[in-house]
Amino acid sequence: MKVTILEDYQKTLEESLEKLNVSNSGSILFWQIYLLYLFKLAVKSKSDSLIRYVYSKVVCSPNASLLLKEKVLDILLTRDALNQVFSSKLKPSASVILKLEELDKQLKENAERLIQFIDLAHYRDNFPKHPDAWWWYLDSYAEEKAIKSHPWNRFDWLVRVVRVIVWTGNLALLGTLASLFLSSGSGFWGAVTIAFPSILSLLQAQSELTDTGKKGFDQLLKRVKIPQHWHEEAKLISSLLMTGLLLVIWLNLPSISNHYKRKGQQLQDQQNLALAEENYLKAIQLDSDNLDAHYNLAIIYEELQDFANAKKQYIIAAKGGYLDAYNNLAYWYIRENKNGEAVDLLNQGLKFIEKKESNYDQLTEVHKINLQTQKYSLYKNLGWSRFKQKRNEDAIPYLMMAISIAKNPKYHKFIRNPGAAFCIYAQILQNQDKQSSQANKNWQQCHQLIENRLAAGETINSEEYQWLYEAKQQLK
Repeated sequence: MKVTILEDYQKTLEESLEKLNVSNSGSILFWQIYLLYLFKLAVKSKSDSLIRYVYSKVVCSPNASLLLKEKVLDILLTRDALNQVFSSKLKPSASVILKLEELDKQLKENAERLIQFIDLAHYRDNFPKHPDAWWWYLDSYAEEKAIKSHPWNRFDWLVRVVRVIVWTGNLALLGTLASLFLSSGSGFWGAVTIAFPSILSLLQAQSELTDTGKKGFDQLLKRVKIPQHWHEEAKLISSLLMTGLLLVIWLNLPSISNHYKRKGQQLQDQQNLALAEENYLKAIQLDSDNLDAHYNLAIIYEELQDFANAKKQYIIAAKGGYLDAYNNLAYWYIRENKNGEAVDLLNQGLKFIEKKESNYDQLTEVHKINLQTQKYSLYKNLGWSRFKQKRNEDAIPYLMMAISIAKNPKYHKFIRNPGAAFCIYAQILQNQDKQSSQANKNWQQCHQLIENRLAAGETINSEEYQWLYEAKQQLK
């Protein structure tokens, strides 16, 4: 562009300023008005050289890094003015539009240097700008450009996929835990245990699903000085931390269940059966594999004469390999004259005994005593079921093994009903020979051991009352 033409334009501009009574130092910047008039003339004359001068004069300078805050504002305000011109009825030529697109591109390319001199967010807050005025959002553009250009951000899509998978798993696990705690009626601490991760999950969901939440979480990451290119990874880590918290709760369910089981045992010892039942049910709800809780609950139901539920709980415990449950369930089968089913069940129990005895030396003294008392009950019940099947020859070996354990002073006091084996064996001997001295000796043992239990204030079942009566009759 020739200098004489610029001087003519400047003269016209100065005349306009004099008419408007606005000095060069007035509130309207001289540089802005100057470039605006030049651009209007360029559009009217279809001169792309003028539009290039107006825009590239400010934007395309190789020394853009040296621009001051005022100069950057000049650029943005000038672009506002250009936008107003294009919004008017004036129709620019195709060449002017193409040139403007080229200059806009150069403005974006210089965005990172330009925003060093100005806080655009501050100006947007004080002088609201429409999102279409993209030049007032050069900081966001520069940030997005930096994010896309960083090598780590190439994997953001993969991180997002993994985060969605983790987040979905978290919601599923949280739902399961919430269902367990709420259905078990775990009280205040149960509610607190599940409320904390629930609140965190809701906050995480907000940061994932709402724009406000996303922006808020991004601002939080910025405050803690996490670089932008690590934001996706930071969000994934937060999801994994939530997963860890939920897994800690999940893996501790057996411990929480045992807490309720122990509380139930204390209440059961105090004969507070209703509250004991409630705690056992909580324990089972939190951990269905808590065999102690199933077994103890069965005992409570048995004491409450709820035999259907007692058998149900014994069956569950027995299927889990709980030996005492095998014995108690077999006892109910024998009472119902289901002796074949009792034998099958007890034989399964013997297999568990054999497995335990293979590691006998590694057992503690307490476990060794428990094993012997369990063997006594298994052998006694096998002998009893065979006796009721009138298979005395099969019954005697089992009863003899049970009696040998009952006679051992080391185990005798830990056996609940040591006289039962003597009572059954005495009946077999009496059937074989009514005058048998061996039968009388066993009746004496049967009578003495049952009387000892009664004297100690223990309760005995109906079979033991019957055996005690028969023993008294035989010993007259």
